[in-house]
Amino acid sequence: MEKTESDRNQHYAHWTFMTGSRPFEGIEMILLNMVESFEEVTSHPCGSFSTTKDLVARNAVSDTAIVMSYSLLEGFFHEEYEYYMKNKNRQKPKELSALINTLLHEHKISLKGWRNRRKVIDLLRVLRNGVVHCNGIIESDVDKKKCKEIMREDIFEWSENYPRLSLARSICLVRELKSIADEYAEAVYIGPDNGFQRTSR
Repeated sequence: MEKTESDRNQHYAHWTFMTGSRPFEGIEMILLNMVESFEEVTSHPCGSFSTTKDLVARNAVSDTAIVMSYSLLEGFFHEEYEYYMKNKNRQKPKELSALINTLLHEHKISLKGWRNRRKVIDLLRVLRNGVVHCNGIIESDVDKKKCKEIMREDIFEWSENYPRLSLARSICLVRELKSIADEYAEAVYIGPDNGFQRTSR
């Protein structure tokens, strides 16, 4: 028997809920492994401290967290938009936070603390673009005080134009964006129209 659109949507929502954020877990594993063996990785062969390796590694962890957490969230919600909205004849929002907002309205759901989470996403877009297009350099007119408030640490502490997350904040950022995908997927999965009950992954 051919599945109805409702059946297909239920299956898709269930699959997304179960597996949608797994790529975040993979990036977190890689970064955690790097952080846990940080001293060994960044030392000279003789075991002495290497200023250069330490700098390169810290920048790499931060840049990886920034680029991958944003890109994975962007990819996640791109797929959601393509599935749920491609036949709605609407212009796809260019910015990720607006894209997410569109899907929240479509499903009639909300995310906890969405206003603050949206600020993180919007700032992360600027940081991601800096890493991808400008070798990590950010224009000097960025509001650094606002950046500190949003990211909960001074990301310009080490360089005036090259923002860098701490090792701990890099891990937290990946988890933070994963939680957005997780919460959204769960809300769609257990929404009032699909008849599902809350279950664990």
